[in-house]
Amino acid sequence: MFAVLALPLFVVAEATGTANAQTCTSGLQPVGTGQQGAGAGGGGTVFEGTTRPGDGQVIVPLDPQGPQATATWSPSQLRNAATITNVARTRSLSPRAAVIAVAVAMQESSLNNIDSGNLDSVGLFQQRPSQGWGTVAQLTDPVYASNKFYDALVKVPSWQTGALSVVAQAVQRSGFPYAYAKWERAAGAVVSMTWGTSAVTSISTGCASTGANDPVVNFNVKNPRTAAQAIAAARKEAGTTGWYRRCDNFVAQSYGWFYSGSDTANEHWQRLVAAGLAHPGDSNPPAGALLFYDSGEPAGHVALYLGGDMVASNDVLDSYKGEGMIAIVHRSDITNGHWRLRYRGWAAPSFPSAGGAATF
Repeated sequence: MFAVLALPLFVVAEATGTANAQTCTSGLQPVGTGQQGAGAGGGGTVFEGTTRPGDGQVIVPLDPQGPQATATWSPSQLRNAATITNVARTRSLSPRAAVIAVAVAMQESSLNNIDSGNLDSVGLFQQRPSQGWGTVAQLTDPVYASNKFYDALVKVPSWQTGALSVVAQAVQRSGFPYAYAKWERAAGAVVSMTWGTSAVTSISTGCASTGANDPVVNFNVKNPRTAAQAIAAARKEAGTTGWYRRCDNFVAQSYGWFYSGSDTANEHWQRLVAAGLAHPGDSNPPAGALLFYDSGEPAGHVALYLGGDMVASNDVLDSYKGEGMIAIVHRSDITNGHWRLRYRGWAAPSFPSAGGAATF
C-alpha cells in the first residue's frame, strides 16, 4: 500500500527565480565521474582555526531539473532508502548511483516495499516479473531489487553525469518519464543520512554577487515568533556573547523557544530531511530560513538567514575561542571568509520537540 505523503508545511513563490548574491548556484560543480566511490570532496573545511580533511563533505544534487518535491518519510521508508544506498556502497558505486535509485523508488513506490502495483509490478522499484527482472519473491527483497536496478543503471551511457530523469527512464521505461526529476533533492538528502559526510556528487563554495532578490515564502510552521519577529530578535542579539557552540539553540531562541529539541545542528538537519522540510543544495533561501553547513565534525553548524545574503551566526567573528559572540555577517563569511564551511542547504524554521520560552 502506498504511504500518504504529508503536504509541505510552507508555500514557496518564485522558488525557481534567480539566486541571491553569494548563493553559489554557479559554484555547484560535479566531482569526478560519479561512477566509483564518494570521489574527492575538494578542499577541507576550516572551522575554529582547524582544517578538516577534504573528504568530509556532504552530498548535494548534481543538477536538479525543474520544481523539487518534498515529503515526510516514515522510519520504514527511510530504512528502505538506507538499504538501496548501502547496496550501492557494497558495489563500490558512487553516491550519484544511490541518488538516482532512491529518487526512482520515491516515485515508483514512495519507498514502500509493496507486493502489488500496476499490472504485475512489485517492490520498491515496481519491477515486473514478466519483463525478466525476477520472481515476485526476489523483487520484494529490497537487496535483490536494488542490485537489479544497479545492474541496469551502469549499462546506461553517461549515467554518471546525465540528467536524472533521462537516466532513470532508460532503466525504468515508465509511462511518466519526467516524474523522477522532482525527487532529486529529496533523494540526495536521504542518501546523505545513510552514506555519511563523505557522500559527494558535487561541491559548492562562494561565488560572485548577483544582487538578486530573495524568494517569497510563507512558513506555515508553529513557532512562538514569526519569521519577521525571529529576524528582529536575532538582530537585537548581535554583539552579545555566551553562545559558544550553541548555534542550534540560538536559532531556536530567535524563534521564541528555550531549546531546539535537537542536540546538534546535524541532528536537526536530519530530522528536517525526514520531515520533508529541507532543501539540500538549494542556494536560494527565503528570509527566516535556517541555513545548515558541514563543519567537518559531527555537530555541524546552522545560522539564521536574515535576507539580502546576510545571516546571524554565533562564533564566526569571535576574537578568542569560546567567546560565542552573535554577529551579523554576509553569507560569504561562512563559506569563504574566516570559516570555510560547506553549505548543506536551507530548511523551514521547524523545531521538532522544541519547548520552553526564549531568554531574549
